[in-house]
Amino acid sequence: MTEMTQLNQRPADDEGAALNPQAIAAFLTANPDFFIQQPELLEQLRLPHTERGSVSLVERQMERLRHKVAELEKQIDGMMSVAASNSALFAAFARAQQQLFQTHNIYQALSVLTALATELDLRVSVRLFDSMDAELSLSRQAFEGFRRARLNPQDVYLGRLRSAESEMLFEQPPQLGSFIVLKLGESERPDGVLCFASRDGGHFQPGMDTLFVTQLADVLGRLIRHWEYSREVIE
Repeated sequence: MTEMTQLNQRPADDEGAALNPQAIAAFLTANPDFFIQQPELLEQLRLPHTERGSVSLVERQMERLRHKVAELEKQIDGMMSVAASNSALFAAFARAQQQLFQTHNIYQALSVLTALATELDLRVSVRLFDSMDAELSLSRQAFEGFRRARLNPQDVYLGRLRSAESEMLFEQPPQLGSFIVLKLGESERPDGVLCFASRDGGHFQPGMDTLFVTQLADVLGRLIRHWEYSREVIE
């Protein structure tokens, strides 16, 4: 005697409690071959459908499978798009790093960084605390408030900036844009900052992966120290 037959043969006063949706669902879960043994039920069962009135159980299953396949295809397309974007970013930053190693001063490095920023539809700025060049110079005292508010304890800031903050870092910052600001050199006493800006206010957001740009800042920071050391030795 099957479990369904046993359920059907329960006393009438217990039938409502036994044949509830949970009991039926549990039975079908425990007996996945039930419809194989009862194939005629697949043709008889009809399920309500918002657009087509009612459909068979098989049609409903096929519709759900098609929907799942479509969702999976969409997810795969999204992952492929992200992978392609990451690959392009990696190539751009790797090329910029190689070019930086061939530079001999901050101005040549700025040329490399500007080309990278243009390729990524961004703006770039480098500010150095002890620079004699007014266009590159940044006062440590003026920057201290920004450091405490935006770069403490992390070495990278992503997001929007107030006008006074963005104007301290960029000659012409994008209005309502978003920014990434990274320390150059030692964390406790950096030599300056590397900044990228986007016209899109949501482009740089907290929690984003910063591996590529952090590596770029590390290379630039080391080069700045090397150039300074070489200048002191020559002098």
